[in-house]
Amino acid sequence: MVIDLQNFQTITLDSNNIAKVGGGVRLGNLAQAIYNQAQRALPHGTCPGVGLGGHATHGGYGYSSRAWGLTLDTIVALDVVLANGSYIHATSTAYPDIYYALRGAADSFGIVTTFYLQTQPAPTSVINWSFSIPNMFQSAATSANSLVHIQSFAQNASVVDRKLGMG
Repeated sequence: MVIDLQNFQTITLDSNNIAKVGGGVRLGNLAQAIYNQAQRALPHGTCPGVGLGGHATHGGYGYSSRAWGLTLDTIVALDVVLANGSYIHATSTAYPDIYYALRGAADSFGIVTTFYLQTQPAPTSVINWSFSIPNMFQSAATSANSLVHIQSFAQNASVVDRKLGMG
């Protein structure tokens, strides 16, 4: 069975900066809409064509995850159709077992028609950076030393904090 959620495209923000997002929305459309509505953001992956449903219910790692967690960490509620056909609004206090099950294994428990996501203020600026290690794959020893160098950098608290995303 295939269930098509492409018509579930609503994206709105309430006064508490909770985004109400249809289950068929893709990440690029979500990011653009919440920014345009109120300069808000969420942690999520970088591919704009990925659907929110699978991304949010199975993790949702992105560049801002060091600062804000995974996409699934932003879920405060879900509207879901369960396997028995019932339609519920699940939160940490209403249907908590379903709420927590949906945040990690949704496709085993129901179909999320609407996500309620806690947004963050969008950063005023973003700096993209990269580095290269010449001849990293020249030999096994060079590769191993390069990875040790990257790990040392990532663990250096004087240059790396939760604002620095590493993808």
